[in-house]
Amino acid sequence: MQKSLDFGTKSSAQKEDNYSVTAEKAFEHANAQMISFIAADAPGFENWTEASIDPKPIELYDINGQKLFYQFSVYKEKKLIGTIDIYANKTLGNSFNDIAFDPIPYKASEAMKKSKEIAKKNYPTGEIKSTNLVVYSYPSIGAMTVIKDKTTGVEHRIFVDAYTLEEVEDKPETETELGVWSMHEMKLENGVEENLKEWKKSDQLTKFIEQAAVDKGVDVNTAVTEEDIKKISGDMEVMASTSKKLGVPLRGQQNEYWCGPACIQMISLYYGYPTPTQKSIYYNFPWKDPEPESGLSSADIVKWAKNKWGKTGTIDNSMTNSEIVTEIDKRRPFFSMLTNPNHFRVCNGYLIQNGYFYIYINDPMPEGSNGTPKIELGSSKEKKRIYVR
Repeated sequence: MQKSLDFGTKSSAQKEDNYSVTAEKAFEHANAQMISFIAADAPGFENWTEASIDPKPIELYDINGQKLFYQFSVYKEKKLIGTIDIYANKTLGNSFNDIAFDPIPYKASEAMKKSKEIAKKNYPTGEIKSTNLVVYSYPSIGAMTVIKDKTTGVEHRIFVDAYTLEEVEDKPETETELGVWSMHEMKLENGVEENLKEWKKSDQLTKFIEQAAVDKGVDVNTAVTEEDIKKISGDMEVMASTSKKLGVPLRGQQNEYWCGPACIQMISLYYGYPTPTQKSIYYNFPWKDPEPESGLSSADIVKWAKNKWGKTGTIDNSMTNSEIVTEIDKRRPFFSMLTNPNHFRVCNGYLIQNGYFYIYINDPMPEGSNGTPKIELGSSKEKKRIYVR
């Protein structure tokens, strides 16, 4: 099981500010989200009654040193059934990042240890300033050790992936090449003022759900029982939701570059098309290097849709929720992408509840797994979509 410990050693760059969210407040938000989804019988939460959240989260940092998420583990009968990521700062907008269903625990301690070992080996006279678990390229999680060269005063960062335990090069990512990027900075692109408004709205929703539960005699700090759900379900404001979820098979990517081939497999299986191996999909495209170190591009997906499926792939940057409803209602899953780089996922459903629009994602990460099903706020992290019609 994934232990609920603070693995980090903090540096001066990680000081709390007036907009910081405490772990206790984050727990309230995580619990309210869970109660609301269970009460509404949202897809994916059918078996979450009797589940409880460990109130001691794992703290995940950004590569810029700022605390990014509190990751809460959800257990049922002592089995890890989900994780809930809540943003650790009000300036990052709505508090809710995502819920992952049946997640694969990462090797936190091993990654932290290895990043320190590499730092000491590469810079034997350096001084380690901090080591933390970080989101180095969402959704990738790893350990980051910051070590300062005592001679030059230059600080170096050592990244180790928390699943593969492989070192990750500290370089900016491109559209097709892996590296590291700051999710914290990406979230600030909406503007701090707008993000603070969104956080306030999410806090108001949390208080509303908590009060609705308390009014029904439900203790929000304990595991939600089936009897509790029946009580809360009588509140139509909490219950009201609209959803549709397609049965897209989940597939995990077999190496760090094959998220695109994994998503092609998912959609091929959904439509009943012949489904090649990820390797054969990847090498279907011309590569200058016999052992390329890059992923597929958006144009590659469009070509595959035309040549292999006889369909039109349409690249879209507008990211409206109405388009999601149209595609899913017409039973057409699509590619939902994070950039940079192009990390491909498959969107296979939506949920409209409590004034928010959520999307269901089949994420092929982590590498070497069977993939991870998630629910997240619509267009909160997406940078591009490819519709297949």
